[in-house]
Amino acid sequence: MSQIKALILAGGFGTRLRPLSCYRPKLLFPIAGKPIIDWVLDGLSKNGIDEAILATNYLDDMIKDHLGKRYGKVRLHYSLEEKPLGTGGAIKEAERFLRGEKFFFVLNGDIVSSPPLRQILHQHTRKKATVTIMLKKVEDPTHFGVARLGKETKIIQFVEKPRLEDAPSRWINAGVYLLNSEIFSYLSPRTKSSIEKEVFPVLASSGKLFGYKYAAEWFDIGRFSEYRKANNVILSREAGSEPRIAPGAEVKIPTKLIPPLTISGGSRVEQATLGPYTSVGKKALIHEGSRISESILFDKVIVGKNSTIRGAIIGESVFIGNNVRIGENCVIGDHVFIHDNIAIKHDVRICPYKEVHRSIDRPGIVS
Repeated sequence: MSQIKALILAGGFGTRLRPLSCYRPKLLFPIAGKPIIDWVLDGLSKNGIDEAILATNYLDDMIKDHLGKRYGKVRLHYSLEEKPLGTGGAIKEAERFLRGEKFFFVLNGDIVSSPPLRQILHQHTRKKATVTIMLKKVEDPTHFGVARLGKETKIIQFVEKPRLEDAPSRWINAGVYLLNSEIFSYLSPRTKSSIEKEVFPVLASSGKLFGYKYAAEWFDIGRFSEYRKANNVILSREAGSEPRIAPGAEVKIPTKLIPPLTISGGSRVEQATLGPYTSVGKKALIHEGSRISESILFDKVIVGKNSTIRGAIIGESVFIGNNVRIGENCVIGDHVFIHDNIAIKHDVRICPYKEVHRSIDRPGIVS
């Protein structure tokens, strides 16, 4: 399947992931010690795709610096939107990279899944579809595009983010599409548009839109709850039986490591307790007596002695002092400095570069 190209939509602002998306695109958020975009590209490579285009906008230089011109066997190109163009506009903007292609895949970059691209291609060509959408069945479809299915997974209606009582089914747009090149005729150049709202309903009414039912793991990394859930599931899959310690990481005995757990290169752990469901970024330093569980630590985090972090997400270059307590669902922005003996209860978000002198016992945003 190497002749088919893939377009990755990578320009979102990640507003629901603030404060951690203030200084990085969400595609660079780590899951099990590896950025989201790396997981996406790994999946493409496993499906035999060797060329991809990234439609970028917000903080695009960070994505380019991380990936370069190649990721493993996948050659990379970049389609920069000078201003946000929506999904339809981003696809049209990338047309110059896709000329001559009979069809191509489009993936939302913030979706973590294992799309069966070969099977989608087989169904797409057999049914002579213009667009095939990978569909996932969910309990609450109100945050997504929702499909009403007819015979043989033909989509006869497509509604973007309906109210629950108006949802035509529980089968939602799972963020992976196979598009014929004729899709470009439905899109205007350099114009902001939503392919979900403006094109898919038209294709549905003309019998050219089909769905592919997908039942495996799937995460929309647009909310912190889903982000942590994805980290837990992938940690279980990748490091469920024993801790995964990268080359260059140093763990001093008698540190207690409880899988699933990953520790990235350059990090040092001094007689602490880590895990379960914990991933530690690069060049982190965790001092003795500290306990970290069910948490995600970005790169260069320093944790002092006898501190406890449970069910939290800690941004890059955060300093956490001695005897600090950080509770469930807390999100600490980049470069925050937390002094000794501080307790941060639960559901607290602290904006980047803040200095925390006092304990925080109420949920909310510290800006």
